[in-house]
Amino acid sequence: MKKTYLAVSLAAATLFLTACGDDATATTNTDKAATATATETKAPATSTAVNSDKTISAESSFEDKVSYSVGASVGTYIAAMESEQGEYIGKLDHDLVIKGFVESLNKQTTLSEQEITSTLMALDEKVRVAVEEKQKQAAQDNLEAGKKFLEANAKKEGVKTTESGLQYKILQEGSGKTPTASDTVRVKYKGTTIDGQVFDEQTDPIAFPLANIIPGWTEGLQLMKEGGKAKLYIPADLAYGELGAGELIKPNSVLVFDIELVEVLPPADQAAAPAPAADAPAADAPAAGK
Repeated sequence: MKKTYLAVSLAAATLFLTACGDDATATTNTDKAATATATETKAPATSTAVNSDKTISAESSFEDKVSYSVGASVGTYIAAMESEQGEYIGKLDHDLVIKGFVESLNKQTTLSEQEITSTLMALDEKVRVAVEEKQKQAAQDNLEAGKKFLEANAKKEGVKTTESGLQYKILQEGSGKTPTASDTVRVKYKGTTIDGQVFDEQTDPIAFPLANIIPGWTEGLQLMKEGGKAKLYIPADLAYGELGAGELIKPNSVLVFDIELVEVLPPADQAAAPAPAADAPAADAPAAGK
């Protein structure tokens, strides 16, 4: 769910329409944008009544295509808004949407500027509260699900739990060097949620410093040796916590990683190693859920 609420989004769309119809000056202020949805009734009306017999085709003039495309783009935008936020705003009455659209173009809105503004702001607040409540409940549900998962997982054969709460299972013992927190390593890995959804995977070795990744990785990699493979079960507080990351890693998510430690880079190579890729499990800039 995107954190763009209805009133702001709708105001931006209607402001665009107004600007196209009467050369209105746009503003980046949210409240003013919402106010711009209502046009001044004192201005002389311009006839923009909908002609249902008007046709459009690939052979139509450029000007007609522009007019149609402006309307179609707004319709597409509103349809997407209904799809994404329908559970909060309900089903919009399309007849009234069209009525408001046409009356706004005619500068003769039935509702006053103040009524339109207050209605959009009230709806914005309604959606904001509903979204926050849903996110809060989802975070709590994830926290409880993660706790149950880790409790059950800790009892499985081969799984060990560290003092921090990190769980790990060595799948293949390595025979090389064990990294320290200041080292840069090259690894292959696959990350999934506890229900098995893959949010990130690297089949070719990728290098990044242990100091710049999530705590569960920093600790877990130091339990491995070069050439080794392990599975890490990372509690939310050692991963992305209450913020989550991307579309698939929700707030308070426990993460599961299959990791192969390919190499601990020598000091000279570490200094020359490229910056972590965008999809590495970095603590500050994950690209999970792509």
